[in-house]
Amino acid sequence: RSDLIETNKRVIHVIAEAIRSQAPEAIVIVVTNPLDEMTVEMLRATGFARERVLGMAGTLDSARFRNALAQAAGVSPGDVTAFTLGSHGDEMAPIPSHARIKGRPLDIFLSPDQIDACVADAITGGGQVVALRKTGSATIAPAHSSLELLEHIRGARTGPVPVSVMLEGEFGISGVVLGVPAHLGPGGLVEVAQIRLTADEQTALHTAADAIRTRLGLS
Repeated sequence: RSDLIETNKRVIHVIAEAIRSQAPEAIVIVVTNPLDEMTVEMLRATGFARERVLGMAGTLDSARFRNALAQAAGVSPGDVTAFTLGSHGDEMAPIPSHARIKGRPLDIFLSPDQIDACVADAITGGGQVVALRKTGSATIAPAHSSLELLEHIRGARTGPVPVSVMLEGEFGISGVVLGVPAHLGPGGLVEVAQIRLTADEQTALHTAADAIRTRLGLS
């Protein structure tokens, strides 16, 4: 994903110019990889407020985490609530402390090793799809995840949803786009849902922020 930065930056700027001229009131959902970096570029290129430029990654990554937990526990994905924070890539931060299976903590159903394996599956899920397909990358899951964001924007779904947004002090981070739980509405981002993280989860989130700053030359 990170090797696409320079090529896709040029594409993003072309698209942003078209959006500015043809749909200046639009809410933009970025799907292009590397997702977090390209969402930053879309913000820069459109000049839109952060509320109107969202990245799809958190929704997709969280679905992969839920599916991994469901398979390990032998339950339906609908019985699992779980989400990831951080980058759409190696610095992704699945959050086991807030995950639930049938409304109960993970350690009631899974061993620590099983939970760690599910975290690893969530982080490597996109790469596994690319390896299996051999040409191209995932298409159906990103489309479904984008639809989920649209349903939250138009009010068909409520509650926080994982989405990549520009942070302005939330979780002690500013100036980078990361996946976080947030409330969406007709204007796009309403607010980031501030949740309590463990020390390890907080460290993982800040590590992701530092990695994105480095790739964008901001550090």
